[in-house]
Amino acid sequence: MHLCVRRRAFAVGLLATALTAIALPARAASPPSVSTAQQNLAQAQQKAHQAGTALGAAQQQLAGAQAQLAAVQARVVSLDAAVTADTARVTRLDEQVRADKTQLAGYVRSVYKSGGSEGALAYIIGSSTIADVFQRAAELDRVNQAGKVLLARIAAAQAAAAQALSEATTARQQAQVAAQQAATAEAVVAVENDQLQAVAIAASSQVTTAQHQLSAAQAAAAAQARAAASAAAAAQAAARQTGVVFTPVAGPAFTVDTDLTKPSGETAAKLDSFLSGSALAGLGASFMSAETTYHVSARYFVAHAILESAWATSAIAHDKHNLFGYGANDANPYGDAVSFASFEACIQFVAQKVAQNYLSPSGAFYHGATLRGMNVDYASDPLWASKIARIAGTIPD
Repeated sequence: MHLCVRRRAFAVGLLATALTAIALPARAASPPSVSTAQQNLAQAQQKAHQAGTALGAAQQQLAGAQAQLAAVQARVVSLDAAVTADTARVTRLDEQVRADKTQLAGYVRSVYKSGGSEGALAYIIGSSTIADVFQRAAELDRVNQAGKVLLARIAAAQAAAAQALSEATTARQQAQVAAQQAATAEAVVAVENDQLQAVAIAASSQVTTAQHQLSAAQAAAAAQARAAASAAAAAQAAARQTGVVFTPVAGPAFTVDTDLTKPSGETAAKLDSFLSGSALAGLGASFMSAETTYHVSARYFVAHAILESAWATSAIAHDKHNLFGYGANDANPYGDAVSFASFEACIQFVAQKVAQNYLSPSGAFYHGATLRGMNVDYASDPLWASKIARIAGTIPD
């Protein structure tokens, strides 16, 4: 029985999830041009974020400066009203001073016309009765006191007018200075805000440019991938027709030409550590048992299980304990996939089939004990071997 009947749709459907789940190096995950474009985009986005943050802070500062300017301007308006009120008060005081001076002048004239102090004495002596004497003396005393009051009122009014004008003038001058300073501060912040806004616009433009560059790089990479897939498919078809056998190539790195029948150098403990936290946790011993019993590299086999089952999270893996899509095909992958009693049972069974049909020179689909050789008849995806190799390269050895 063919191990897997052309599982193009199933294998490709799991690829995105599987490759997202593993931590592949950035350089291996995409062509250099795409990687560079992604870095440029990330840098542009970071600059745009920084510019946006700075612009936001500047806008808050501008709002604060504008609020402060408005408050100072309101203070100036209030002081203008106070100056107007004080001016009216000074006008009233001036009128009172003029009236008091007129009254005082009248008193002085009356005293002068009466002959001064001698006239006042003659006025008192000229009284006909004692009561008239006291009355005339009281009148003169009231006139004298009124003069003193008028002099005091004139002095007080002049002092109050001078103080009111001085206070109003000083306060208004201070408010005008504060308003000028606030206006200057608002202008400075507004200039900075305009500059930062220009920077933010430029940064946004850079992000757009970087996104376009990334899209172009991804399109180029996709075109390269399609070309590679087409070439691989052609090579696969040619190998199938000619029955070519690919010779393993030794080397420190795991590649599509690594000998899958050689010991991987893994241990159950190392695999368990690598698989911990996933649905494949605890299967290290089972993978190592398959390597020991059937001479199937545990490193390759773990990568195979990760790719086909998306770390044992696919429906086939969850419902049927099938980690490798065994029996699945393009037309009905879930329905045709074989069910197993456990993950361990699936690992041992599929390892025996791989060793027998693909890795043994007597196998029905043998084209060399490598991923490149398996890919000739194992899967319709011509890039299946390279995907397995990339995943296996991330597994610690």
